[in-house]
Amino acid sequence: MTLVELLVVVAIIGALVAILLPALSSARAASYSASAASHQSAFGRGFELFAQQDPGGRYCSGAFDHLLDGDIRSRGWVADLIGLKTANPGRARDPANRWQVSETVADYTGAARQGTAVVLDGSDHGWTTTSYAAISGGSYFGGAVAMNDVWFDGYNATFTTTWHFCRGDPATTIDAAYPGYGSVRGSRIEGAGPLDIATLRRAATTAARVALMGPARATDGPSFVVRQGAVRLRTGVADAVVNGFVGFKLVRPNDLLLDSFTDGMNVVFTDTAIGGSPGRKIHELSDIHPLHQPRVKGGAGGFAPILFADGHVEKVFDTVTAGAAGGTTTGDSFIGNGVTTTSGTISGFVIDGPSYQEAADQIWLKRLEIATLADGTTQVD
Repeated sequence: MTLVELLVVVAIIGALVAILLPALSSARAASYSASAASHQSAFGRGFELFAQQDPGGRYCSGAFDHLLDGDIRSRGWVADLIGLKTANPGRARDPANRWQVSETVADYTGAARQGTAVVLDGSDHGWTTTSYAAISGGSYFGGAVAMNDVWFDGYNATFTTTWHFCRGDPATTIDAAYPGYGSVRGSRIEGAGPLDIATLRRAATTAARVALMGPARATDGPSFVVRQGAVRLRTGVADAVVNGFVGFKLVRPNDLLLDSFTDGMNVVFTDTAIGGSPGRKIHELSDIHPLHQPRVKGGAGGFAPILFADGHVEKVFDTVTAGAAGGTTTGDSFIGNGVTTTSGTISGFVIDGPSYQEAADQIWLKRLEIATLADGTTQVD
């Protein structure tokens, strides 16, 4: 082979590689989204089975939240699925997500301290102590082998659940005690309870519009940024505590952890032009990340595969930049509401006609059940 012929062959190979790389990248991205949807479909089948067996017809026993909902080995949707052996959330991860560890892992390993006392309600949670140390880390779960088993048994999640699914409506009856229909946080007063069969049948919408979960967004602000530390940190997550609990180097400094569930009816919805009215709020979805197959550099314009209460998984696209003039279609990496930030932490929500419609076409953002107001009137938002 002459030098000219060799150069021609190299050029052809280079051209083929240039052609094939985008196709391979696209195929990989499609595979990631299919895998995420498949995992959520399996979760959905598990939730349906749980509801059929649960005395109250609940689709789950609560959020994946060790401090509020109780021992993650027996309370919450992750424990439900592991107990039924229908799916393993810790292994069934979203491959498109750069981050792979839930904020709840920081809670149960004892790596982060986000307050001074556990929010308690004995009948809801079962905790009989206000001590973080008593319900986390080795003092609660046992020695190295027992702690390692907790991680490998699957107590982790890369998908975030919605407030509708794990918390429910803010209250059946709304009055002055519930300003903003959800500004009160904590246990029973923050929701009527996990979604159940009866509520879904009475709901003001169909099961096909009640979102249950989607890809989790990394937590905002400094509280759940991994930092170097061998003891629980008040601001940040101690890497040595998490790694010592699981038995290997799971997290590194500057890693981010994933949100466990969305924050409820926190979006101010007062614009009458888009169906709002004074004092109203709707559900925010900022903790669901449309990270699959983004259309622009920086992550905007992608979609989130979302599991709905009827069991189907549907792509919900990020097509709007909230608050932008004319509702530009570049996307803002959020579905529905956009956010305002202060020092990197979400400080508020932005909603306008285009951004509201971006989510509302597919996802129910209001109350599930009609609420009775203090004056005897009823409404669903």
